[in-house]
Amino acid sequence: MSNAVFLPDGGNLSIGGIEIQISAPGATRLRVSNLLYRPFLRRFRGGACATRISVRVICAPRPPRQDLEKLFDTQDSWSLYRAGKSYWLDLAPALSEKTLWSARFDHGARRVDLYCLPGAECIHGQRVVSLPLVYPLDQLLLMYFLARRKGILTHAAGVALGGKAFIFPGVSGAGKSTFSGLLVEARRGRMLSDERIIVREVDGVMRAFGTPWAGTAGIARAGSAPLAGILFLKHGKSNRIERLDAAAAADRLLPVASIPWYDPDTAAPIIAFAKRLMARVPAYEMSFTPDGSAIDFFQDFIRKKPARSS
Repeated sequence: MSNAVFLPDGGNLSIGGIEIQISAPGATRLRVSNLLYRPFLRRFRGGACATRISVRVICAPRPPRQDLEKLFDTQDSWSLYRAGKSYWLDLAPALSEKTLWSARFDHGARRVDLYCLPGAECIHGQRVVSLPLVYPLDQLLLMYFLARRKGILTHAAGVALGGKAFIFPGVSGAGKSTFSGLLVEARRGRMLSDERIIVREVDGVMRAFGTPWAGTAGIARAGSAPLAGILFLKHGKSNRIERLDAAAAADRLLPVASIPWYDPDTAAPIIAFAKRLMARVPAYEMSFTPDGSAIDFFQDFIRKKPARSS
């Protein structure tokens, strides 16, 4: 019990500057099993907030549902449905005979009812439930929430350096974890994530935020900084950076952004924001060698723009 991490009383998660306020019935305590979420735990600030998702945890099976339209099915993990103006997300892993939890949320993901199986423990006289608001539910909720609020979730690493953020989008194998490890080894800047970054326009400024969804390097920090550059990583025989125009950069970003292509009404504003982001923030392709010279080259580049090659 002493080593467990719990959501603070009246607490919430804060991811990407978005408050996720969570309530549970009675004296139920919510245990946070994944310690990567610990830096993202906050106390509820109270008052009105335009960037808040309200989640009500209901320790009961989901209610009967009708007229569901299936939007997406991973075949081995989760399924998404639409019913009128609401969405239903079910988690039912392939090895499980039951739906572990089911979430109902509105079109803008502002309010969420989260039904989970009763399997609670009683520890020292208190009812304890593992917090079900973890991957994939939290990512999907934020994807829908950000779609209409000038934001995007990207498959990218990110670092805050000299008061500015630089992100490195790429598919698996592009070098995000390798480059992140080199930055950590060289003690250059403060890593935000080696896997997932949120970018939002806040008061007219594009900002990059760390997330709790780490990659193989295990980096997940709750920090942010104004976004100064976007570099698409590529393994290479030499260190080289080349500028991309906005259209080419948008074409590179869209495949590594979280976009519900199965839901065109939600996909459209995310695509529009991605294009606006690339028109506002300079983007590059960066080929790099897997050694310390890549970090020296990168730091020299951000000091001396425009880029040179070696």
